[in-house]
Amino acid sequence: MCSAVLSRPFAKALRAAGVDCLCLPRRFKCWGDVAQCAAVWVLLGRYKICRGECAGAPGTEVGGVAFLKGGSGGRCGWVLARECPEPLEVELAPPAKPVIVVDLSLWGEHTPGEKHELVEQVIETLRAVRRFLWDGNFWVANAPGEFVELLNRHARGLVHKMRILEGTPPFENPVVLDLEGPCLFTEDVARSHAEFVIGGIVDKERVAKSATARLAALIGVEKRCRVELRGSRVGVPDRINKIAEIVLRAWAGEPVERAVLAVQAKRDRVYRLMWEIQKRAKRAPDGALEITRAALAEANWLGAPEEEVGLALRKVKARVVG
Repeated sequence: MCSAVLSRPFAKALRAAGVDCLCLPRRFKCWGDVAQCAAVWVLLGRYKICRGECAGAPGTEVGGVAFLKGGSGGRCGWVLARECPEPLEVELAPPAKPVIVVDLSLWGEHTPGEKHELVEQVIETLRAVRRFLWDGNFWVANAPGEFVELLNRHARGLVHKMRILEGTPPFENPVVLDLEGPCLFTEDVARSHAEFVIGGIVDKERVAKSATARLAALIGVEKRCRVELRGSRVGVPDRINKIAEIVLRAWAGEPVERAVLAVQAKRDRVYRLMWEIQKRAKRAPDGALEITRAALAEANWLGAPEEEVGLALRKVKARVVG
């Protein structure tokens, strides 16, 4: 699945403007697809498309446009640069929807440590959105002044165009992502909604009971859906940025199960593998848990590496037999 939604429209806009190659700066920062990164930086105004002779090693070709990396190789008459006298204007209109919304209505319930963690997760969510769309598809709603102050401290000099709103924005067709939601998040849900609201909630230092349900009621969104992995929430990432990436992958056409597996951290895989092992293990006469090699292979449909399988076995105190 190609997650970079802006790559081809950007290449098409370049071709329409007469550009068939583009040299990237030597220290060009990119989080994945180079055409997607270039599109986002141009939309942000951080880089411009300028005339200039350059040479670059063959890189990525998208829609008839060659994106060249620094070095020797192919010649090109266009460069991506911070400034130039007459930058080329390209007609690139990213889709207005979907929008990932992180809502901070419950900001005041967080401890100081949780607030710092929440800001870090918002920054990571912006990075996740940029792998698919751009900053205009990311809103932070009901954001207090303290959040903005902490954001400036955590990401000093951050160039962005995400929308930071003091109140609740007008929604078109929203759904709240809630681990305890009554409906299941599916591919159909991902493709039929315009706004995906994720609660700005971190509960590392306290118990936030039914927090997302309370948040949904505060902002007036009734539909709450949970993400599951083969009928269970065990092993489903709960970090805000991970949930956002699952949503965007599903919106872009990836099956939800594959999206969850793609964003799982080691901890998530180990927890799920422990759960799968315990479902299949039997109690031996000496009281120990035992699982056959065949059952263990079945339990590891996650595709966890051998190291994580061994860790899960040790944590549940199970031995492999047969």
